Amino acid sequence: MQNDAQKKISALEEENRKLKERINSVVDSPYLRHSLDKLVLKISLRREEIVKLEFGKSIQEFQGSLFEIKELIRRYAPVVGVDPDSARISATEALQNIIEHGDGPFAEFMLEINNSFSNPYLKMSFKHEVAPGKKYTLTDMNKNALKGDITSETFDFESARGRGEFIMKELSDERRILNGVEVLPDGRKIHYFQRILINYKHSDGARAETSFDEIREEIGRLDNEDVVCYFHLDHKKSKLRNLTVAIPKTREEIVKKILTDAGFELVHKDTYYRCLFLSFVPENDKNIENLDKLFQKIRKKVETEAET
Repeated sequence: MQNDAQKKISALEEENRKLKERINSVVDSPYLRHSLDKLVLKISLRREEIVKLEFGKSIQEFQGSLFEIKELIRRYAPVVGVDPDSARISATEALQNIIEHGDGPFAEFMLEINNSFSNPYLKMSFKHEVAPGKKYTLTDMNKNALKGDITSETFDFESARGRGEFIMKELSDERRILNGVEVLPDGRKIHYFQRILINYKHSDGARAETSFDEIREEIGRLDNEDVVCYFHLDHKKSKLRNLTVAIPKTREEIVKKILTDAGFELVHKDTYYRCLFLSFVPENDKNIENLDKLFQKIRKKVETEAET
């Protein structure tokens, strides 16, 4: 009887050992850190189905729609030297956010592992539809993050709301956001919000240049009469490092004057179709909360393009 029990225990221990090997296969691999150059994965989720069937229900976590995504991030983060638990926690908060607060039937997730860059990084992108006219800015994000910061006057002891923004802010080396418009195959235009979280192997090391390929694709899909006006903020923690605007060519001088008068220096210009990408760096520290007023001023000038 004792021998049978011992055999069962040994079998369970062996099964547990093999399970741990599979779970830790990436981090323990002597090959992947050297051989894996880039990994890009894109997943489209039926957001409304997840809300209806999973949120607020008692389900096994490993059977949930988001479990494999979070586990994939945890498994591959060590390849580029990023802490797997921090990356998984950031992804968990962002995924919960886009499913719970998103609008419309879909939500998209994209994972990028870049081991060829001088400072390897893990990049996660979260995208969902929003109601027309709605937006969520960096200012909004930072205000909400303060609700989860115990050192802030706006910390809310009574409510856990806002903790997610604080966690993502603290655990990410870089955050980017995009409020855009996408044209679907059926011709319907939707407004969307996209959050990008990046973690580098060396948090104080080199930063990857922002890619505007996605915005270029959007501009290519728009009608000629549609007015283009995009803003991109590149920052470390809460400090603004770079501002890029995508605008019609005819509004170049007007926008340049607005931004130079506001204390920005033009450092790069790129032409695409009938649009320009103008990149600026702040000449001194900027109060991010006041940037919205600046953007509203630029939008007002750019939108006159539709009237001329």
